[in-house]
Amino acid sequence: YDFVNADSNPQDDNGHGTHVAGIVAANGGVRGIAPDARLLAYKVLNANGDGSSSTVIAGIDAAVDPDGNPATDDGAHVINLSLSGYGDPDDPMSQAVDNATLRGVTVVVAASNSGPDEQTIGSPGTARRAITVGASDKTDHAASFSSRGPVIWSGGAILKPDIVAPGVAICSTRWGSSWP
Repeated sequence: YDFVNADSNPQDDNGHGTHVAGIVAANGGVRGIAPDARLLAYKVLNANGDGSSSTVIAGIDAAVDPDGNPATDDGAHVINLSLSGYGDPDDPMSQAVDNATLRGVTVVVAASNSGPDEQTIGSPGTARRAITVGASDKTDHAASFSSRGPVIWSGGAILKPDIVAPGVAICSTRWGSSWP
C-alpha cells in the first residue's frame, strides 16, 4: 500500500526501497540474503525520501497486521526500516517499533547517515527494542557517514547501534538509474 499517495500501488519512485528489498530477497542474477523471502511493500516516503512520522507509523502498523484482524497470521515476521529522522526512544516512531516487537515482529532499523560524530542515531533507530544497524566499509570499519551512539535523552542512555554490517557500494537490484 502507498501511504504517501493513498493508493494500492506502492511504486518505488526513489529507488532506495527496491535496492534494500534486493539486498534482502533478490532471487535472480543478484541473490539477496534471503532469496525465498516473501515481501510486503509499503510506501511511506515520497520520491525525494521525505515523509512524515505518521506515514511511517501507518506502514509499521500495516506490516504487523495487514488485514486488521489479529487472529490471522498474515503479518510480517521482520520489518526493515532503512529510514531515519529526528527523535529519541520516546518519540512516536520509536514507540511504534517497540510496540511491533512486543507483538513478535523483529524490527531492523538503519542507524542513519549522520556520522561520524557520536549521538547521531536517528529515529526509529533510537527505539529500545529495534535492532539498529550501522554501516561498515570494505575494511570492516564503521563507514564515515554511519551514525554512532550512544542515544542520550532526558530518559537515559542506550548503546546503539546494535550491530554494523556492510553498507558501502552494495550490489543489489534497483529501479532505473538511482543509486541510494
